This record gives sequence, structure tokens and C-alpha cells, in this order.
Amino acid sequence: MPPRNPIRRFSNLVSLKLSASKPIEQPAPSAEGTRTLAQFLSTSREKYLNDIRAEPHKGAEWTVVMGNEAGDLDSLASSVAFAWLQSEIYKKPTIPLLQLERDDIDLRAENIHALHLAGITKPKEELLYLTDVKGFSPFPSQNFALVDHNRLGALYTAANPSAKIIAVLDHHEDEGLYKDTASPRTIEPSGSCASHVAALCPPELPADLATLLLTAILIDTNGLKPGGKALATDIYAAGFLASRSTFASKLPGKLVTALLDDPKAGPGPNALYEASAIRELTATLVAKKGGVSHLSGRDLLRRDYKDYQYVVDGKTVRAGLASVPVPLKAWGKGGKFEEAAVAWMRERELVVLGVLTSFRDSDTFGGSGKGKHRREQAWLVYDAPAEGKEKAADGEAVNVEKLAARLWNGLEDNVELKLKKHKKFDFEKGDNLPSGAKGRGYNQKNVNATRKVTAPVLKNIFEVPEPAATPEKN
Repeated sequence: MPPRNPIRRFSNLVSLKLSASKPIEQPAPSAEGTRTLAQFLSTSREKYLNDIRAEPHKGAEWTVVMGNEAGDLDSLASSVAFAWLQSEIYKKPTIPLLQLERDDIDLRAENIHALHLAGITKPKEELLYLTDVKGFSPFPSQNFALVDHNRLGALYTAANPSAKIIAVLDHHEDEGLYKDTASPRTIEPSGSCASHVAALCPPELPADLATLLLTAILIDTNGLKPGGKALATDIYAAGFLASRSTFASKLPGKLVTALLDDPKAGPGPNALYEASAIRELTATLVAKKGGVSHLSGRDLLRRDYKDYQYVVDGKTVRAGLASVPVPLKAWGKGGKFEEAAVAWMRERELVVLGVLTSFRDSDTFGGSGKGKHRREQAWLVYDAPAEGKEKAADGEAVNVEKLAARLWNGLEDNVELKLKKHKKFDFEKGDNLPSGAKGRGYNQKNVNATRKVTAPVLKNIFEVPEPAATPEKN
């Protein structure tokens, strides 16, 4: 009889009830499982780097877990937790890799705060970054697990034909890949990918790891706010984690008891949201995430950024989406936006750049007494040569005007985003764009549509063939 897969989702066992009284079947943790999360990370990093530096082929013995390249708290926590689960419980050498340069960790104060809460006080020394593996070509490992995204980047497949995806946990649009190799392969709606990872964790989860996963769920769901992004999966996962986290002692005793027993049937769906300790933690995380006044335009663009690649009319088009937590007027007037955006496009070799802003309008207050939540989108299309490279030949260059028209039409026709032209940011009239560049700004009326909505829209605009023109009648 084939061995039973030790990874089983809570939905198969307890109908999404994260119950301490009905544990997941699993091997008993060894004494190594008693080490702290920081010790696990630093030891794993040291051993992995020693292995691949001494004998690169040893990288094949490891599984590398990655969140998406934006490096947000959800990706960070999910990759760390899944690596811990595979290594400490199932004894499979696994290392989390942050798709960031080491110094980029400083761009996200909320990540640093969450890591400190989990006892990871030296993240530049305890975590593995792209900086650490830059000198290896091809990438030294072949087995990968993806969290918070579901497509492996070209960096890991280049000259690496044995690259294989062994697991996927995500809450973005399913691209339909790795169905034959990934187990588990969970790509389902949730407010936070960390909730899917929590559903795989044992009841004896260490407090430091439970705390890290909890912070990711709280920041992604605004503290489990009713009517917001939190789904049942997030509420149950947060209850499971909170009762095991370092914040358990700050919660009402009856609430902790109920959560340990059954978060679905016990305290009620809003009990954790209403707990003062959870509200305070959420407020701190949100404040740190929004504290970006010290960042330059380049830093704002790269702190929460993702690359995409499409083939449009037979030509490869690289596009980027940057999420920025401040309004355009705070840093984009007087040509500052155009200057930073064009420089970033050259650095990343982009043809299309979309900047998605999200902020509270201090001049307009909503029913909660807080500034009204607003979103904007700003787009540039520019086929400039990257620094140090020659301009593409005419036959290889992208038709910027045609591509921009296609993008504007697709964005403005989309009924979900509800974009309206931005009256204060008409980039082409502002005369701050370089020759040949096209730009357009929008106010986004659907403030609930995040990059998770915009990215598939962009893909559809560029990958779905345009309808053929109707022949003119004589």
C-alpha cells in the first residue's frame, strides 16, 4: 500500500473546523522541533548555503519555498511557515527564499515588526534572499513550493530542466499549472494565503510561528473586519493561530478556550475581530505599512512590485505593477512621478508600468470617522532602451501608440475596476514624459479591487486577441 500523504487539509478532516481535539495525522515531532523559529531559519539558511557552495548538486536535496516577488507580509509568513512545516514535521529539507534583495527588507516596516514579534530580530542574517544566490547559474535547486502565487518565475527554470513544482498554496487567480506535480495544490479564495498554510499546521504549532501567520492574516483582512476581505477560512485560521500565539495571554480567557475547542461553533464569527488585543495589533501593523514618507519615488515603486510578461502582436512585452500606499499628489506632482517611473521602467526593462495607489483621503471622511478610502491608477507605456543597451530596431520595437490605445480601451471598458480619467494627472498634457511615451491616470471607483483584480485584467487585455475590424461597406 502506498504511504499516506501526511499533508491533509482541515476541510477533509473537520469541515474547516480548526479543532485542537481532532489533530491532523502526522509524525510525532522530534526534539529538533523545540528550537525557536529564528533558530530554525538561521540554521536552515547556513546549511543550505554551505551545501550549494561546497557542492552545487546538493541543492537538489532541498525544496525552496517562495512567496511572490512583492515580498509582502503574507508571502513572507506563508513561505516561512510552509518551510517549517516541511522541515520540522515531515523531515524534508526545505528553505524559504524571499524574492528580494537583502536591503529591500527595510522597505516594509510591517514585515520587520511582525518578524520581531515572532522572535526574528536579525532578519537580514536569518532569512535567505536573492542576494545570497545571485552567483548561481542555473539555480542550484530543482524542487519548488509556491505560496501566494502560482507560476514559477523564469529565473528558476532557465537552464534548469529538472525544475519541478511540488506544492502550491495561493489565493490569486488560478493559472491552471502544475496539476500533475503539486501536492498539496490549493488555489482558493481567501483574504490571506497564510490561512491556507495555517490549515495544514499541527495543533502543537509553536507560538512564534503562530504569531507570524496571524499578523499576515490580520493585515490582509484589516483585522478580520466583518464585510471585508476575510472569508470563513481566514476567520477559522486566525482563531486557531491566535489561541496558540504569543498574544493568547492578552485575549479573554473564555475566548481562548472557545478558540482552542472550536473557533467555528464557539466564540462567534466576530469575536476575535472585537478583541482589543487584535484591534491594537492590526492598527500597529496598518500604521507601519502606511509609514512610507521617508521613501524615495524609486523605493515606493519597488517596495510592493510584481513583473509580468506577455506576447502582443508577436513581440514580448514586459509589464510591471507597483502598489503604493500614498496618493499621487503626495509624491507625483511637478514631474516627480514621471521621473521615478521612467527610471524604474529602464531599470526593469519594462514597456508597461501600472502604479496602483491606495490611501485614506484626509480631506473626506467616511462613516467610520476615518479618511475615505480611495484608489488611483497611473499607467505609462514606453519602449525605451534599458540603461547601457541600444535602442531596438524598427522591426523589433513595440508600437507604443497602438499598445497604449489597447491598454486604455481595455482598462476603461472594464466594469469591475470602474476607472474614470484623473482630472489632476493628465501625464501627456503635463509635458513631463519623454518623447514617444504615453501615460494616463485614473481614479478607481471600486476601492475593493486590489492588484489581484487588476493583474488578470491586464493579462486579458494583452493576451486575448483583439476582435478583427469590420470591413467598411461601399
